[in-house]
Amino acid sequence: MQVHLDRLDTILLLSKEQNRSLNPTWLMLEKFVQKTGFLSNLFVLICLVGCEAASKPQTDLVEPPASRRPALRVLIVDAPELEKEISVQWQAASDQLLKIENISNNDVGAREPFNADVVIYPSILLGDLVKKEAISRLPEEAIRKVSDTDSTQDSVVFSWPVRWRNSVTFGGQLFAVPLGANSLCLIQRGIDPTHMDDLQKHMSSSKDLKNQPLELWDRLLQDLETAAVNSVQERQQTLQQRLQKTDEEIKHCLVDRFLFIASTSNARNRGLFDLLKMESRLAQPEFVNAAKILSRMARLSPDTVLAGHAKAWGLAVANQEKSSFAIGWPSTSTTSSDEDVGATGARTVSPIAWNPGRGLIASVAKKTKQTAVSCQFLYWLGKSEQRDSLRTVCPRIELLPGQADRNSGREDYRNYQAINNKDSRVEPMELSLRMANANQYRSVLEECLIASINNPEQIDSALAACAIKWDELTSKLGIDSQRISEEQSLGYRK
Repeated sequence: MQVHLDRLDTILLLSKEQNRSLNPTWLMLEKFVQKTGFLSNLFVLICLVGCEAASKPQTDLVEPPASRRPALRVLIVDAPELEKEISVQWQAASDQLLKIENISNNDVGAREPFNADVVIYPSILLGDLVKKEAISRLPEEAIRKVSDTDSTQDSVVFSWPVRWRNSVTFGGQLFAVPLGANSLCLIQRGIDPTHMDDLQKHMSSSKDLKNQPLELWDRLLQDLETAAVNSVQERQQTLQQRLQKTDEEIKHCLVDRFLFIASTSNARNRGLFDLLKMESRLAQPEFVNAAKILSRMARLSPDTVLAGHAKAWGLAVANQEKSSFAIGWPSTSTTSSDEDVGATGARTVSPIAWNPGRGLIASVAKKTKQTAVSCQFLYWLGKSEQRDSLRTVCPRIELLPGQADRNSGREDYRNYQAINNKDSRVEPMELSLRMANANQYRSVLEECLIASINNPEQIDSALAACAIKWDELTSKLGIDSQRISEEQSLGYRK
């Protein structure tokens, strides 16, 4: 019997040495063995055999490959043209699956719950998404590699143009990677360019513009009316046809053009609201005058005033008549060129630019469970290769500063970029209209502008009624909360 016990002790000793590194509970069991008899030792031996089998590597603890992870959910707002190009480019760069969903600008307010990992959207929606707590503040990993010791988050951010930084900042915090922040400009052909040059000089030298903007716009419009080839009746018929087909994009662009005109007046510094009372300023003369100018422009060129920004620009450039104009920005399609549009004659781009907040930005969603992959996606999306590829289908995406531009051979495009990228340009935000619930204010203004174009003699009363509706909307949403959001959007409050 003693011989068997000695043999068992030897077995236990060997087993102990083999399993000490495999089983972290061995020391506890060893003490237990020392205090028990033969039957207890035998029981422990059986347990150890089972523990040794269980200590083998467990495959389910190994992180699954990207192809087996849940798909990265990307929500795209008002830019469905991006879906195919993003899918193709991402598939070539990563095994991580993508699930892309497209929604419209107007769907954002009713979106509950906000299920996504990444959101790509126009910067005018930033206030709404912050208010809904749908997006997170921008993680550092989304704009630079963690291993990149030669740069910091601040150095990357300050390499962006001012209009990019404005488009992704709310309440003093960064919330997104800027993909673009296109400014609106006026392109014109066959018209004296000095009117807008003089207006820009007044805007740069005086804080109180008084009546100069209205007088210079009036001279521009008189030149256009004199040079108009089509009869008034023909243009009126075209206008009515266009007004009957005003989709959401055209309504958005009407508001943008109205605010572009207003940005050349005292409204650029005084804003859309009296922040002390949080009352609308739309009934003030500078806004009434802007609506009158827009109405006259619509009668002169309904095709360009009632069109998307890139399309309007292309129509003005391609127009073979004596004169043409448009407020917009140029297409970045690889097929666009001076020869394609058949443009002849000198074209000028006014030195006045205003950012309507239609450029695209991208954020990490608040409720994502894939933060690391979402940051990786944003970092990838903001790189030069993706920008160059995506802007061929969407002009609201811009190249990085200094990046080679395949469109630089086009005269109209070069002139536009000279204004859009001007370093000394002031970027006031008072007319940005991107606080929480901004879409509701825009919808009211859209209908007001359409009514103003239809009935120009009633513009004063239309703007006064619109101002009242804005005030009623503010009271309904909460005066204090709307004031806070508006001040955050302007950079006055954190």
